Amino acid sequence: MSENKHDVSNPLQACNDIFIRPSEVFKALSLKDNWSWVPFILVAVISALPGYLYFGVVDYSWYVDGQLAMAMPDASPAELENTRPAYGSGESAALFALFGAPLSLIIMSAVMGLYYTLVTRNDDKSIHSFFDWYGAQWWFMMPTLIASVISLGLILLIEPGSQVSQSVLSPTSVGYIFSIEQSSSWFSFMSSLRIDSIWVIYLGAICLQQWTNFSRKKSIIIAALPTVIILSVTLLWTISQLD
Repeated sequence: MSENKHDVSNPLQACNDIFIRPSEVFKALSLKDNWSWVPFILVAVISALPGYLYFGVVDYSWYVDGQLAMAMPDASPAELENTRPAYGSGESAALFALFGAPLSLIIMSAVMGLYYTLVTRNDDKSIHSFFDWYGAQWWFMMPTLIASVISLGLILLIEPGSQVSQSVLSPTSVGYIFSIEQSSSWFSFMSSLRIDSIWVIYLGAICLQQWTNFSRKKSIIIAALPTVIILSVTLLWTISQLD
């Protein structure tokens, strides 16, 4: 009887239990269809709002100046002025964030779904297709909702026309926590170091353990490998840009 109390019976319950009983959620997901639409909608919609609101309140001229200074540090004033129109307006940037954020997540989830499909295809226990692993990615990303909600709260406190670093979009990143300046060569790398990434990796490892015969160690390595590779490449690129 005690086990029935922990059965995950619907996708809304699963969205709550993914934070406290992920193993039970992934066990249920292996038997249910179409549950992943719920986290997909939650993550896609909520992740798009911080960027949309940010470009609605930030001093966009100041923002563009910062972007140009980082992208073209040796450019002449005339070159900078000629490039400025390419950044459009604050309204266009807000719309791009609104639609671009979900699109990038869809593409990233497809790539990661393919990765999980390939690394598990020779496992005897794994019967899951690409679409199963694609759907699982949205459950892995549920912890990012916490960062998005925190970001929303911070942005709602910003006065229109303020000069606020875009690190506010990643409040769980090392860049935001340690107030790394946007002009710093380390800004991009530090912004990519996010606390919630550890949680995402953890959920990936739990799912692998639930859906395959992989050991705990192997599951952690497979779940962490893409993030480690991306961070390593970002770190090497950052170092190469140092004077």
